[in-house]
Amino acid sequence: MLALPGVILLIIFIYGRPQEWDERFESLPFLYLWLALAFMGMGLDLALGKVRLKATPQLRWAIVVYLWSVLTLGLRNPGEFSEGFVSISVTFVLFFLIGHSPDGFRGFQKLAATVLVMGLFVAGVAVHQGFSSFQCLAMTQTIGGSRGEAGIPDGRSCEHRIDCREGPGADPEAEYLCERVGLFKTSTINGRVRWRGVLQDPNELALTSGIVLPFSFALFEQKRSFTRALLVLASLLVIATAIILTQSRGGQLVFATVLGVYFVKKYGVRGAIFGAVFAAPLMLLGGRGGGEAEESANERTEILSEGLKIYRMFPVIGAGYRQFTEHHWLTAHNAYLLALAELGPLGMFAWTAMIYLTLKISLVALKRYEHGAQFATIRAWAMAVMAGFCGMMVGIFFLSFTYHYVLWIYFGLAGALYCAIRSVDPYFSVKLEKKDVVRLVLANVGLVVALLVYTKSKGY
Repeated sequence: MLALPGVILLIIFIYGRPQEWDERFESLPFLYLWLALAFMGMGLDLALGKVRLKATPQLRWAIVVYLWSVLTLGLRNPGEFSEGFVSISVTFVLFFLIGHSPDGFRGFQKLAATVLVMGLFVAGVAVHQGFSSFQCLAMTQTIGGSRGEAGIPDGRSCEHRIDCREGPGADPEAEYLCERVGLFKTSTINGRVRWRGVLQDPNELALTSGIVLPFSFALFEQKRSFTRALLVLASLLVIATAIILTQSRGGQLVFATVLGVYFVKKYGVRGAIFGAVFAAPLMLLGGRGGGEAEESANERTEILSEGLKIYRMFPVIGAGYRQFTEHHWLTAHNAYLLALAELGPLGMFAWTAMIYLTLKISLVALKRYEHGAQFATIRAWAMAVMAGFCGMMVGIFFLSFTYHYVLWIYFGLAGALYCAIRSVDPYFSVKLEKKDVVRLVLANVGLVVALLVYTKSKGY
């Protein structure tokens, strides 16, 4: 499969962000190079007859979300059309390539293993960062992009921000922060660990780390070796530690959800006890408390209220792709509400249909292949994808993840799993049936009503 190297490099680039920690990489168009490599490989695979292109269940709804996003952006803010068009196009293409490039379980497992490795990579960097020393960060405008926004370490140690402004070697024209500095010139924000680029928010880092955990379980299920058992243990420790250091309450919920879904579904009551034992330390040690946590909760409630107001202003087609912040100074911090506010009811339905079908792929597979040793691989990966995606569904309730690369990578992984199953069982099928449409509409309406009632109860 000639498309896989380009797709794997694309995933590594999305997570790793080399151009943001080394200026030597800034001028290299990695994104477009790996996209071109993946498309060339896919074209050769099709031309040589190595693969047969199969449409994933989410594809038609992904096309609807993509075209609707482009249309609403063009109608609401033509001045931002070029930048927005590139952004949503890359998001859609990323999903398409991941979901449709592998043909069989070997290709799917390579993609899943890449996501696992990159999730562990950013978690490992976060752990190192969280135990590093404090240094002065100069906030400079002379260096563009995220490197300048994150601050440039100047090598001076500090305990408080004032040490950086008034200590020896300080630039009187610069603003300073005092933060922990880790690998690849990363740094904490208010003491919370983070990565770069699309994962520079500690909450997004916590989500991204937590949802890769079940992939290590799936590898162990396939081959119960000592090495893979060590991988599971290392994954648990590194990811749990990283989430604790992010101080993300949403990350705690994601971790607990992943463990709960995986072990309860697989082992019943015993699994629930086992998962609770592993999740308990993180729930006790992680997250913020006190006035900071209360202030954050109040801010999020206010944003939810504003999001509903934005929807009422544009009840048919929404405010437009990436236009939420044109009406409020903060983004929605809720992917479901962001979809409604920006894309309207139709766009929200198409987007949530992708979520529904992603979950349904695993559920149908687990039911269809419940018995039989020959289906152990299918069960292992269907369980892993479902547990990880359930964590995703919980986490994005507190994040503006509607068009986030990580979410669409998981859409693609579920689609790749579907194609892999179809390669061994052509009769495997997952569709959005009439009863699914009814359930989805009721769920969307119920969510909006619940948010409305909640914000009203808080006085907004």
